Amino acid sequence: MREKFEPTFDEIEAWCQTFVPKETLYWIDSTFFEELPSSVLILPRGEFSRHPAYKNPYLSNAYLTWMMGEGVTHVVHTPLNTVDSLRQDVKSRLLEYQVKTNRGLVLPLTVEQRNEVSDDAIVEKDGETFIVLDESNWKNLSTETRHSLIYRYAKEWDTWEGERCDERTPAHLVTYANTFPIYEGSNCLAATLFAATQHEWMIHQWIHPETFLQTIQQSGFETVTDAVPEPGDVLTFWSEQEQLVHASYCVQENIYFNKHGQVRFNPWKLIDHDELSKHWGSYHMRIERSV
Repeated sequence: MREKFEPTFDEIEAWCQTFVPKETLYWIDSTFFEELPSSVLILPRGEFSRHPAYKNPYLSNAYLTWMMGEGVTHVVHTPLNTVDSLRQDVKSRLLEYQVKTNRGLVLPLTVEQRNEVSDDAIVEKDGETFIVLDESNWKNLSTETRHSLIYRYAKEWDTWEGERCDERTPAHLVTYANTFPIYEGSNCLAATLFAATQHEWMIHQWIHPETFLQTIQQSGFETVTDAVPEPGDVLTFWSEQEQLVHASYCVQENIYFNKHGQVRFNPWKLIDHDELSKHWGSYHMRIERSV
């Protein structure tokens, strides 16, 4: 039986505390060069993508770096409030460019929320009003507005509905099923390793494919063929290029412990086969079983 759930007040408040990073980034192209002060760093897009400092999930998930528009050629890393010193026409064009090129931390505002925000952070586009967030203007919003914005944004990432725990649900999963992480980075591979091994610390990690496969092997799992999922099995999903793209854990027949992504707004939840197939059915599935 399915149940609806949602983040608690304390979880939302914890999200608010770290939602906007201290590092302020803007997407640009070369037409902005002459207007920017020497106090900023201008990183070529390719170098930005390879730079380890900008690849951590706190930054990449906040700024949605994988959605960066095609026209973006450089990324500006700027001290807080530097943009305020730009000419108003340049600042307006810069903020508009963030909306156009899918920079993260650009959120739509209601009419009531618009009245709380300075014009300096506002972009009007296609009949909607957006705020381009940085650490300063985020902290200047009221608690009520921050909670409302992040609640609405979080709902875009996943459905807040899962299968209920029952007496067949393993005890170590009951605590986490149909709940949300506080921090960024915990992904499907971490959730599956925790479910399979019962090592709780693993659920909070940002785990990559080779690490996952090595750990599953170390834990006594082997690939089985011509089988259907059984409780205790690990399901892995593979692209045509033989890249591991997802993993899930079979809790009981037709029920899986799962996390659809690495952002904190993707809950850990119990899902049925239909939901698993909806998201990952286009990939080739393998079954790993403890032997």
